Amino acid sequence: MYEDDGIFEGHFINGEIIGEGRKVLPTGEYFIGRFTGRKLNGKGRRVKSDGAFYEGDFINGIPHGQGLQHFANGDQYEGEFKNGKYNGKGILTKQHGKHVFKGTFQNGKLNGEGSYEEVGTSKSYIGDFINGKEHGIGISVNKEGDKYEGSFKNGKRHGKGILIE
Repeated sequence: MYEDDGIFEGHFINGEIIGEGRKVLPTGEYFIGRFTGRKLNGKGRRVKSDGAFYEGDFINGIPHGQGLQHFANGDQYEGEFKNGKYNGKGILTKQHGKHVFKGTFQNGKLNGEGSYEEVGTSKSYIGDFINGKEHGIGISVNKEGDKYEGSFKNGKRHGKGILIE
């Protein structure tokens, strides 16, 4: 994850940075936090040149544990990470908070129980997800206020259900 070039600031032991420090890459990307060798381990912050950042737990320079990932386009995820991906309970907001996904994530996608809400409208879904799509039993409400309770498959109503218009 780290290139060998760049500037390190911090405490060194036997040529390696140990403890609190900072690394700045030629691209403008920088890392602040607790280092072991050349990698963040523990609490830290990675800031990219476009303003995107991750703040939270690292293992061997990779987000792992609790953290907040903020993207340059305004999207953000706050919750659990595993090996650099959203894994565990979390909240993903897109389009500056217009779309909110809450629940259990696996490899970056909602899996298991979760919810989706389009803020400012009545559009929502509460229920089961597989690979980020409505799949299983759930309740959805569209922008017109129509409510569907029942089965979903690959993001679409499928199987037994009740539609209230």
